[in-house]
Amino acid sequence: MNDLGHGANVEIMCKTYNKDSKNIIDFSSNINPYLINNLENYILDGLRECVKYPDINYTNLRKNIANYLNVKSSFIIPGNGATEIIYLLMKSINKRLAILNPTFSEYERGALLNNVDVINLYLDKDKDFEIDINNIKENIDKFDSLFICNPSNPIGRVYDLSELLEILTKHNKLLIIDETFMEFVEKEEKYSLVKYIENNPNIFIIKAVTKFFGLPGLRLGYGVCSDEKLLENMYKIKEPWSINTFADVLSNYLFKEEGYIKASKKYFIKERNFMLKNLNEIKEIKAYKTDTNFILIKLKNKTAKELKEELFIKGDILIRDASNFRNLDENYIRVAIKSHEENLELINQLTKILGE
Repeated sequence: MNDLGHGANVEIMCKTYNKDSKNIIDFSSNINPYLINNLENYILDGLRECVKYPDINYTNLRKNIANYLNVKSSFIIPGNGATEIIYLLMKSINKRLAILNPTFSEYERGALLNNVDVINLYLDKDKDFEIDINNIKENIDKFDSLFICNPSNPIGRVYDLSELLEILTKHNKLLIIDETFMEFVEKEEKYSLVKYIENNPNIFIIKAVTKFFGLPGLRLGYGVCSDEKLLENMYKIKEPWSINTFADVLSNYLFKEEGYIKASKKYFIKERNFMLKNLNEIKEIKAYKTDTNFILIKLKNKTAKELKEELFIKGDILIRDASNFRNLDENYIRVAIKSHEENLELINQLTKILGE
């Protein structure tokens, strides 16, 4: 198997260092550590439905997602995780794609595997990874679509994309936004572009239940777009029954969990402020401002590889070595925001290794 360079490689690390995965705190995987109430009962409902095929048209699933987002169900294409949507999209768009880096590597991988020409553009590292609008304007004739993760992975910042959207719409370019982490943002309604979907076919949004609802194993993602032709092209090549019954059934409950949604958002707003304050008191690191459930950190006198190994051996903690993201180097790591007790343990272990 190829190493695709993602986080959550707990088993590989445990095998390498002869540790039990049950004892490891995984800060490399940035998902909500809390689950909705009654999840076991909902899973049992899904189990009862497993004796028959899922609806091949995903009628109920699309309706539930549409109600959650307040859009038409015809604008929804569900997938086996956000990754399926990314790969279907790469098979369906025009063959020149710009990607704003550093970002999730599957955008570029999916594009290249489908013979899409990629132009890599970069967030401005010298300005804490601001969007360089002038650079995009300078390269506007070199691409047909532009891919951005908002909030950004691995940076954690959320961007106001109104100016970018205006520029791309004016030039009839497709703006693809991965909003997988958008639910963590305090003023989600301000930054999400879902509100523009119906009247602007030049927007394609990717979302999932993976991160915010803490269910990566469920493999439920979805695309949102009002371009009927683009969605039709994606449906034509989509494999049948790629979404399992559990995902279909759980959609009846997940998106209606208003208490869980509010509590999770409130927790991460408070906890990321706590973590940023404490992490930036450690002189050997710079923790970047974040609007989501993970934090990008730059190490001043140690490599990511060295710190990852020390934390794993001495503290039973796994972090994400972020050096393989484009435009980052060997001094960058990413850590998830987990439970308060686990976050305290990370801070304590970093202080021990790096000093106050």
